[in-house]
Amino acid sequence: MYNSVPFESLVPLGWDDRAGAAYAEVAGPTHIPGRVIRVDRISCVVATPDGERIATVSELPAVGDWVALDDDEDGQLVIVAVAPRWSALTRHDADRERTQVLAANVDVVLISAPGDRPSASRVERETILGWESGAQPVVILTKADLAPPGYAAELRARLVGVEVIITSVPGGFGVDQLAATLQPCRTAVFLGPSGAGKSTLVNALLGEDRLATGEVREDDRRGRHTTSSRELVTIPTGGVLIDTPGVRTLGLGSVGDGLDAAFADLVALAANCRFTDCAHDGEPGCAVLAAVAAGELDVTRLANYRRLEAEIVGDGRVVDHAGRKAEREERKRAERQARTAELYRHRP
Repeated sequence: MYNSVPFESLVPLGWDDRAGAAYAEVAGPTHIPGRVIRVDRISCVVATPDGERIATVSELPAVGDWVALDDDEDGQLVIVAVAPRWSALTRHDADRERTQVLAANVDVVLISAPGDRPSASRVERETILGWESGAQPVVILTKADLAPPGYAAELRARLVGVEVIITSVPGGFGVDQLAATLQPCRTAVFLGPSGAGKSTLVNALLGEDRLATGEVREDDRRGRHTTSSRELVTIPTGGVLIDTPGVRTLGLGSVGDGLDAAFADLVALAANCRFTDCAHDGEPGCAVLAAVAAGELDVTRLANYRRLEAEIVGDGRVVDHAGRKAEREERKRAERQARTAELYRHRP
C-alpha cells in the first residue's frame, strides 16, 4: 500500500492511500504531489505540501485532480502529469460534441433542489449525472422554508436509493446533517441551478462568508452566477467540498449505468416484463405499466424516464432493451458469484 505519511499537509485536502497510489502511477522521483483547487483560463491554483501555488499546464486539468508537479527552467511550477481519476462528474454541451469535466475524484455529488423552484424532474436528471460519475448522489433540499407542502416527501418517493437532506440556513436546520456527510478524506461537489443557495450553504459549513452570494430575481426565482468558477475548499469539521457555478443546461449525452441507477425501481419492475425487449409502451405483459395501473409507480416518473432515455439516444438509434437487460443479469450473476466466493473464503 502506498505510504501517504510524507505529505501529511495534504491530508485535509483528501490525501490518503488511494490518492497516493494514483499519484504514484504518474510521478517521477523529483516530482511533488498537489491537488487542483481552482482552474482559470491558462493556469490553475494547486495546493502543494508547501501551500497554494499557481501552476501552468498545456492542457488544463479539472478541479479535484491530483497532479504531479515540477519546476521548469525558469522556476515556474508546472503540472507534468494528472493522476488517474476514480470518479468524474461530467456534462455534455447542447450539441454533444464536447464533454466537460465539472469535478474530479469526488465521493459525493450534492444535488441542490431549491424549495422556491420545485422540479422533481430536474433533480432526477441530476441524479443520473451523479450516479454516472461513479460517486454517491445526495439531494439537498435548500430553502426548505419556501418549499410547497409535500415536496420533500415527493423527492424521497421518486429518488430511489438517494438520501434527501432538508436544509434552511435562515431556519438553522440541516447544516449539521450535511456536514456529517463530509467525512475526512471524502470529497463532495455541489451541483444545481443558480440561486439555489449552494454558496450560502458552503459558507454555513465554513463558518464564514467566504463565497459570494446573490439575490434571486422575483419574476422567475432564478439567481445570478455569483460563483464564477469551480473552487475546492476544506471544511473545518472534515472533508472537502467543490462549489460550482449554477448550471442551467445539463446534457446527458450517451451515459452508461446512470439512468438505470437513478430509476432502479423501474428497472426492477422491467425485469418481470413478458418480453425482454419491452419498451413499456402498451406491450402485453408489461410489468411496468401494470405497476402504474396499480398505483405502485408514478406515471410522471415513467414519463420522465422515457424522456431522458430518448435524450440519451437522441441520435436516432433504437434502444436495445434486451441488451441492457442481459447486461444487468450478467452483472447480477457476477455479483452473486463474488458474494459466494467471499463466503467460502471466510469459512473455517
